Amino acid sequence: MNTLIAGLNNYLGKRLALHLADEGYQISCLVRNDKHFLNTTETRPNLFVIKGDLLREKYHPSINEHMDVAIYLSQDSAEWNEQYKNLELLSLTNFIKQARRTNSQQLIYITRLRTPFIKDVQQILIDSYISYTIVRVSNIIGKGSILMEMMKKISSKFFIFTNKRLVKMRAQPIALHDLLTYLNFITLNPAAFNQNFDLGGPDILSYRDMLSAYLKLRRLKRPIITLPSFNNRLSAIFISLTTGINVSTARAFGQHITGDLLCENNHIHDLFPHECLTFEEALKEALND
Repeated sequence: MNTLIAGLNNYLGKRLALHLADEGYQISCLVRNDKHFLNTTETRPNLFVIKGDLLREKYHPSINEHMDVAIYLSQDSAEWNEQYKNLELLSLTNFIKQARRTNSQQLIYITRLRTPFIKDVQQILIDSYISYTIVRVSNIIGKGSILMEMMKKISSKFFIFTNKRLVKMRAQPIALHDLLTYLNFITLNPAAFNQNFDLGGPDILSYRDMLSAYLKLRRLKRPIITLPSFNNRLSAIFISLTTGINVSTARAFGQHITGDLLCENNHIHDLFPHECLTFEEALKEALND
C-alpha cells in the first residue's frame, strides 16, 4: 500500500510514518527540509523522504505516480489567526492536488481537537471529490510527546507553579499506541470514508490531575501552587519558564487549553470498539518505553 504523508515535522507525524512503515506500507514523506526529518530511514527500505514545499508548489519529481492514501497532519500554531488559517488552507489545497494527481483513494486530515476552522477544512475536502476522513486528536501520551516532556520538566522543580486554567481545563489524553491503532484501522477502510472522528482516551482529567498522577507514579513529592491566569502572551512566557519548552510551543499549548478538550464525536467506538489504555497505564508504558 503506497502512502503519501505531509506535515511530518511534529511528534505524531514522525511516529505515524515509522508505524505504517513497520506495518509494511510504502511510505513517501513529503518534507520541506530533509535535514530536520528522520535519521532512521536507512533502516526502513520502504520509507522514502521527498523534498517539497506545499505553499510554493515546488516538488522533487520522485513522487510516486500512484498513491493509495494521502495523509495530511495539521501543524500546531501559536496563533490561530486569519493569516495562519489562509496558509493552512492553501497548503491543504495544494496537497489535495498531489493526492488527485496520484489517484489517492482516501485523504486523511489529522489535527488537534481544538481547530477553529475545521468547517472550512471539511468543505475543501468535500470539494476534492476524494473520500476523506477528518481525525481530531487529544493530548498524546508517549515517549517524547509534548505532554510527557512538559510533565518531566515541571516535575524536576522543587515547587510546581501552575495557573487556574490548567487546574480547571479537562482533556482525554490518549496513549500513542492506541492512537496509532485507530489510525491504522481508519486507513483505506471504506467504513471511515467521509467521516469525522475524535480520538481520545477513556479518562477525563484536568491537567493538574495528570500532573499529580505523573508525580505519584514517579514517587515524587512536589507542592503544586496555583497562581492567577494570565493573558496568552504572559501565559506562554510563564509556561516556558516553568517547563523549559520554547515560547512558541508554549503559546501553541496555551491556545490548545483555552477550553475543555473532550471528544464530541465518539462514532469510532461503534465501528471499532477498541479498549484504550487508562491514563495511568499509558503513563507507565511511556515511562518504560
